[in-house]
Amino acid sequence: MLTQKLYNAFTWVWHKCFRIPVRLKATYDRKVKKPELTVVFLHGISATSDTWRTTLKQLARDPDLEKVRLVALDLLGFGKSLRADWLDYDYLDYDQALDQVLKHLRVKTPVVLVGHSMGSLIAADYATNFHPSVELAELVLVSPPVLMAEELARLPDKAYTKTYGSLHKIATEVPAADVLAHLVQRFSSFRSTYIRTAAFAKSMEQVILNRKNYQTYTKIRIPTAIIHGHFDPLVMRSNLKRAAKQNSRYITYISVIGQHDISVGKRAKILAEIKKVLKNASKQTETI
Repeated sequence: MLTQKLYNAFTWVWHKCFRIPVRLKATYDRKVKKPELTVVFLHGISATSDTWRTTLKQLARDPDLEKVRLVALDLLGFGKSLRADWLDYDYLDYDQALDQVLKHLRVKTPVVLVGHSMGSLIAADYATNFHPSVELAELVLVSPPVLMAEELARLPDKAYTKTYGSLHKIATEVPAADVLAHLVQRFSSFRSTYIRTAAFAKSMEQVILNRKNYQTYTKIRIPTAIIHGHFDPLVMRSNLKRAAKQNSRYITYISVIGQHDISVGKRAKILAEIKKVLKNASKQTETI
């Protein structure tokens, strides 16, 4: 605990005084010889990179991906990344921390950025409203909870708030919320450990309930696959389809059987998208 406090204190000095951005923690990095592509995975709120454990095992076994580097990251405030109340946990914090770790890992190949839930919102913002230090080949956005501005204005009257957006508030007031959170944790990537943290509360407000999310999706300018679980209670399918239609040049909408977490169908689509990027890269190399 003392070591963590000292680390947070030194990081605060570097970040606030010297303007040195913090970086995300890479918990998985499958390095390969002469990589042709790097796939980076971002998890959702109140979760960790363990979200991708089964997916990473499946991809690592695939012989077609022998030249693909696979990297899984813990987001700020979650897992092994920095957890500090003084962070804003807004898009700028996440984008800078993501960019810093990609520099630290010396990623030189094109990157496929795969995000789940809040991770997909961060991936889209990083690609659209930031200046990445890497070449982004494609975004694969799984279960992105994109809400329209008018829907956000009505959130207090919606079940969405009761099931997702107010978990932090409920947890601080109702002891039974712990029981609910542990129950949810048994069948999803959600971790009850985080629902009382500043990371959860601020990320919910600054990222998931950000009024500019839909606009960001309409401004994406790289190939993007949105993968949606048909029975997902936390995602507005109509908004994803609307964004894909409005930005049809870059976004492809894909619906599979499943709910919010990473199902078998979603893993299959993620694999297909990665192989598609590899195939296109090979064609470009042959042309040159």
